[in-house]
Amino acid sequence: MYKSKLPKLNKCTIGIIGLGYVGLPLAIKIANQRTSLINQKELQREVIGYDIDKVRVSELNRGIDNKRIFSKECLKNTKNIKFTNDKKSLQIVDVFIVTVPTPINIDHNPDLYYLKEASKIVGEIIKAKDYKKRNPIVIFESTVYPGVTEEICIPIIEKISGKKFNSGEFLNSFYAGYSPERINPGDLNYTLDSITKVTSGCNRPVLNWIDSFYGSFISAGTFKVSSIKVAEAAKIIENTQRDINIALVNELAMLFKKLDIKTKEVLEAANTKWNFQKYEPGLVGGHCIGVDPYYLTFKAKEVGFNTKLISAGRSINDYMYKYLLEQIISLVERRKKSLESQKILLLGLSYKSNCGDIRNSQLLTLVKSIPKYSMNITIVDPLVNKDEVFKKLSLKTLDKIPKKNKYSIIIFALYHEEFAKITTKELSKYSYKDTIIFDLTNTLSGENILNL
Repeated sequence: MYKSKLPKLNKCTIGIIGLGYVGLPLAIKIANQRTSLINQKELQREVIGYDIDKVRVSELNRGIDNKRIFSKECLKNTKNIKFTNDKKSLQIVDVFIVTVPTPINIDHNPDLYYLKEASKIVGEIIKAKDYKKRNPIVIFESTVYPGVTEEICIPIIEKISGKKFNSGEFLNSFYAGYSPERINPGDLNYTLDSITKVTSGCNRPVLNWIDSFYGSFISAGTFKVSSIKVAEAAKIIENTQRDINIALVNELAMLFKKLDIKTKEVLEAANTKWNFQKYEPGLVGGHCIGVDPYYLTFKAKEVGFNTKLISAGRSINDYMYKYLLEQIISLVERRKKSLESQKILLLGLSYKSNCGDIRNSQLLTLVKSIPKYSMNITIVDPLVNKDEVFKKLSLKTLDKIPKKNKYSIIIFALYHEEFAKITTKELSKYSYKDTIIFDLTNTLSGENILNL
């Protein structure tokens, strides 16, 4: 009934809405995959990459990726792809894939603005386009709480397009699915191609189509689930579980410090048991682990359920930058020195190693708090976009540690590849005899080295 109405699997035009850490790798992968991994047949797919950021689009068309995911050579050599901020360019699209950000607002509630705007765009295009031969499929990848796709996004598309969702009416219908993004920015081992893709669809034929579509270019394969809500829930708990595990070791780290026990040694000892899951204490930020649990707690409140454990984990992890700052201030006061005389060197500003994304970075929040105590700080992070950081936050960042400078406190926050040569000996060049080094990477050893 539906099969004849769906786009041709091997020859269709894909529209990627959102060209960030998720959308761009997906667009490049689809464009470069010219043979199906399922049946080895030729793929004749065209990709339209759409983003509202005109600067981003302009740079990509010149072969520049300011997120440093792809080289200029890679972008220039990728054929069958067009980057644009013109919505009209999407009118030739058969399959829409929405990969826009889903952040939280100041009250820690879901901010679905970008997702709603993307749904409006899809609705406008579907309304304008004359689908006489095929009905469009809309696939959402943005992380959401269970129900967002069908309860919020689909109604927007229906209202604007005038088309019916999951209808058997050939000339008046569109279909949808959800396949959560699982990209881990900065991770060279687990990339888009090597992570199993969870797939879902609004009916069985659509599910099979979406599953075959992703299976045609994802080497790790796919995993079908029975409904869109199940796929949404599976994604949201992946990061929620990790958030809770990190919260546990963060709380243990604070306890062990009071007991004068080294957390690092405790974790190493416990890890000798085969079923112990080792996590490191640290600052949790970014647009995944630091955000997704709030989406789940928001939905839980809607249905009258109190997520005690999830909320407690979030509270602990949100507190960790304050805990680090408290440790710094306490140390200075114990030494009977003035806060104004302290010079701090921060190595890393983004939310995680090998990534330049500063969204929800607790290190950024830490930096914003330091001026209140009149302490001077030098920030070194070769991966962040320095112009963007300065323009938005009035913060100056450097690529390298200034030569001949010395600091009373050094925070080794992130283990970027560019920091691979940083050792205790290397940092001694920038230290006084009593300089304290807060090692959040857990890679240093020696005197005056402190960990969370």
